[in-house]
Amino acid sequence: MKKYLPPLYLLILAFLAYGLFFWQRGFYWDESPWSWIYFRLGPAMLTKTFSTSRPFWGMIYQVMLPLVGPYPARWQFLVIVIHWLAAVQVWWLVKQIWPNQQKLAFTSAALFLVYPGLGQNFFGLMYSHFYIVFNFLLLSFNLSLLAVKTTRWRIALILLALIFSVGNLLAMEYFYFIELARVVMFWLILRGETKRGQMTALWSAPFVLTLVSVTVWRAFFFENQNASYQFSLLADLKADPVAASLELAKDILRSFWATVPQAWTSIFGAADESVLGPRTLAVVVAVLLAAGLGMGWVSAKWTESATGESVAKWEWFGLASALWVLGGGSLWVVGLVPELKFSFDRFTLPFMLGSSLILAGLVDLLGRWRRVQIAALAILVGFSAAHFQQLDASFRHDWEVQRGFFNQMSWRIPGLKPETILLSNDLPVNYSSDNSLTGPLNWMYSPPGEMRAILYFASFRVGSTLKSIEPGLTHMLDYRGPIYTGNTSNILVVNFEPPGCFRVIDPEIESMNRLLPEAVRDATPYTNLSVILFEQEAVRPEQLYGAEPVHGWCYYFERADLARQMGDWDEVLRLSEAAFALDDHPNDAVERFVFIEGYAHAGMWNDAKTLSVEAWRVSREYMAPMLCSLWTRIARETDASAERDAAIDEMMQKFSCSP
Repeated sequence: MKKYLPPLYLLILAFLAYGLFFWQRGFYWDESPWSWIYFRLGPAMLTKTFSTSRPFWGMIYQVMLPLVGPYPARWQFLVIVIHWLAAVQVWWLVKQIWPNQQKLAFTSAALFLVYPGLGQNFFGLMYSHFYIVFNFLLLSFNLSLLAVKTTRWRIALILLALIFSVGNLLAMEYFYFIELARVVMFWLILRGETKRGQMTALWSAPFVLTLVSVTVWRAFFFENQNASYQFSLLADLKADPVAASLELAKDILRSFWATVPQAWTSIFGAADESVLGPRTLAVVVAVLLAAGLGMGWVSAKWTESATGESVAKWEWFGLASALWVLGGGSLWVVGLVPELKFSFDRFTLPFMLGSSLILAGLVDLLGRWRRVQIAALAILVGFSAAHFQQLDASFRHDWEVQRGFFNQMSWRIPGLKPETILLSNDLPVNYSSDNSLTGPLNWMYSPPGEMRAILYFASFRVGSTLKSIEPGLTHMLDYRGPIYTGNTSNILVVNFEPPGCFRVIDPEIESMNRLLPEAVRDATPYTNLSVILFEQEAVRPEQLYGAEPVHGWCYYFERADLARQMGDWDEVLRLSEAAFALDDHPNDAVERFVFIEGYAHAGMWNDAKTLSVEAWRVSREYMAPMLCSLWTRIARETDASAERDAAIDEMMQKFSCSP
């Protein structure tokens, strides 16, 4: 049983750090677009999407997507398991090289599992595929080392190791140069051999030859080798070797600082209860204690049973340093340096193994102070697991915002005219962009096989990606596979700032709304409400967002605003009764406007006036101009009567409206 203790604890640690609320997380960044492309546009379009960058990685998606489906919770569970398998492989790898160092192998695996530099472990779909490739590399290492130690099935083991090595080399660049660390591993495992150098060269030859062959293919035959990044280092060395070498040295030092000391000390930042909330904070503390005490207990068990001599420090730090330096090769050659912020923290991924082994070696130096060593391990693992719980809360919040955005949009917008351009405020999410949210937008509003709409954040797309928003201009975008074709006559301006509701901006009323982001307000005159099609019904992707949520204030507001646009004032009145009967309330004063207008068209002038004053009192300076515009429209569109005229005059005076 004791030999299974490390993998078992690693599994528990994986779920403590990443799995307590996995079903409450969703898709982020490129995950929704890739799912939309595969399941709505077809596998061939996904092949085209990956054709200009990592086509062999795309082949893994072609296998995995139909197996797992477009279900975020499944991917969130899967990435935890695959990440855990990688950690188990690290444990096995260290055990093979240093058979007597059970504790050090376990320590390395645990630190690898909760490496805090990478904050994107909650990207379930994307990082399942990253860790699949990482597992290819680690399994290749382990199989090749096993072949050295046994004569049974040796040829088969070498062939399998070569296959997984090729899988890593073809799939992506992140772990490309780490392949060379295999030479160091062979050298270490062949200790005691009389012809150690020759044996190392012999065992390394097929793998080095494979690496050279794939490199030649990538350099001379793979057309899209530099589709995303250029080999800037080579050009810089050619132009000015001294300056380029100095810059490379700076990049290496900056990378080391970010991926080793900064990454591991970042876990000690104070938790903010005002951000997390008392319930999440309690979970963070519980995870810290459970992971830390568990690590301390298992570590103590292995300390007590450790046998054999200590590992030679030069061997350990030699391999750890080689893994770290080789991990950085694929980044430095294109001028990239990891940073501990989204999205640049993805570049810490190739440093994970080296960084974890470096820290494990440093902790091992405390061996003569056994209790201090155990405490250090417990603190590092406990705080790192708690660190991921805090990140988990941020990811779950992002998913709730994304779900709210599309749920409310589906209630307000039944259908969209082809070639529509949605201009939005910058949504309050950290892990998705307008580019990535265009995927689920088309899942809802485009039939299978088509891309009819695109979402842009007005603040940085208008004037750049979207050069002009003057009507009548054709706009095209290559969405890394599907091609979007639209027209600036079909712009729809929307805004979503929770806890306020999703809003289709009414240009007549809100062109002077100073509570809107400036970029949204500037785009308001160009919105075309006729792109909303009433006769359709948005195809809300339940695979992504789950069942329809309980209907609260925003549901009734969205449906009432749609009814207002359709001129169905009886429906607005019916929805107002349901909305105001809720134990809920508007979170933006403008959300009252549709019901003010509904009451006016129903001749309920006292209710219209009361609700208008409520909205005005929220912010008199900002609400008054919009209320003036609203009552001007009411005066234009309702039938004259003494009561109506009196109500209009009263409101115009109340809000100091210009005649």
